[in-house]
Amino acid sequence: MSKEIKLLIIEGNTKEENDNFKEAGCVSQSENFKQHIKKIDTNCIIDIVSPGNDESIKKIIPFLKDYNGIILTGSTLRVNDDSLEVRKHIQFAKKCFEVESFIFAACWGLQITVTAAGGKCRVSPNGSHIGIAQDIILTNDGKKHNLYFEKENKFSSPAFNHDEVVIPPNNSTILASDKINKFMALQFHVNKAEIWGIQYHPEIPYDYMLKLIKHRSKGLLNRKIFKDSDELGQHIKVIEQAKVELKDQIRTLELKNWINYIKNK
Repeated sequence: MSKEIKLLIIEGNTKEENDNFKEAGCVSQSENFKQHIKKIDTNCIIDIVSPGNDESIKKIIPFLKDYNGIILTGSTLRVNDDSLEVRKHIQFAKKCFEVESFIFAACWGLQITVTAAGGKCRVSPNGSHIGIAQDIILTNDGKKHNLYFEKENKFSSPAFNHDEVVIPPNNSTILASDKINKFMALQFHVNKAEIWGIQYHPEIPYDYMLKLIKHRSKGLLNRKIFKDSDELGQHIKVIEQAKVELKDQIRTLELKNWINYIKNK
């Protein structure tokens, strides 16, 4: 029988933004993670918490040590915005570092854990990933890392980010890079916590990304991320082709490998 593990998913988005995702036809980041984990391992016990909900955070902090693993999802928040919401996420990440924990941090999750650990993030000077990160390349350390067991040395993945890590925490190991973000994947330790962080979304299918892009198309054009609707349309076609080529079991390998790593501890 498969070992039963207990996971905590930290929702990155606010309630208002989750409502916006719903309008786009997308479930919340935490619910999407939960659905994908259940496909990998039906025996996982999963709780979800939002750092913006003070009452639920207060209740869960004494029980953080009971979780085998902690997941930080993506978010539309910007880590360098000095808002109360962002500060709450950073503070809660620091609480997670105080217990012996294995942390999987995706996109915003990577940026929050890096910031909480003393690193720094910035707006990416090389542009944004809009729905896809192409040609992610594993470093030599990445090729040997458990996160990338059975993964190709070069691959593409769903991704959506405007910010990036610029100074990783002390003792970080770079596992992957691409032409937009140098730090596409990191491992680092803080106190008793071991963090595997990635600047992309193996847990999100391309269909989900396509819905978000279409929902945000006006804003993407207004911000000049695409020069016109034709260029945006061509980008959508690239993602639609990537969707055909990428099998779910390959896309989600990083999450599967992390879960297996926890089970063997």
